[in-house]
Amino acid sequence: MTVGDKVRLKSTGEVGIVIHSWHDTQLSVQDNYIAFFGDEIPSGEPEAIPYVLRYLSSSLEKIE
Repeated sequence: MTVGDKVRLKSTGEVGIVIHSWHDTQLSVQDNYIAFFGDEIPSGEPEAIPYVLRYLSSSLEKIE
C-alpha cells in the first residue's frame, strides 16, 4: 500500500484512503493509517469528518 491508495477493510467492508504507511521493523510488516469514510469514498468533500485507524496491510485490499 502507498499513500493515496483506496482500500477496503477485509473484515467489515469499510472503505478509506491510506494517509500514511511505513515498514514496521519489529514485526517485519507494513503498517498504515487509513482515513475511513464508511460504505463509500465520497467524490467530493465528505459529509462527515473521516475517522483514522491503524491497520496492517494484510487486513486491507486495494480497490479502484
